[in-house]
Amino acid sequence: MSDRHRISLADALVMVQRARKSPPTMVNGWSIDGSIIREILAQPGAASLRAYLASTDQGVATLVFLAVDTDGRDMADGVIADYTLPCPPWCDPESPFIKP
Repeated sequence: MSDRHRISLADALVMVQRARKSPPTMVNGWSIDGSIIREILAQPGAASLRAYLASTDQGVATLVFLAVDTDGRDMADGVIADYTLPCPPWCDPESPFIKP
């Protein structure tokens, strides 16, 4: 299931640079499958998770996730993930974070 979230380093860099060059359309939040987060954190040397603001081909804000080692360095040669589900449309309508 986590394979659908995997992206290459090259794709991740393009997405992050795209967001820095042209501000993406912001969303309320994102959802990502827990299995890819567990896979990222299970890598040898992974101490934490970092997320970078990125932008899809359609200009919608997304996040790129990767592991960080104990020295605070990005593990860019490891598993990198995206393909988050933006809210909207994938929202919890009962969430206190969505209700006005």
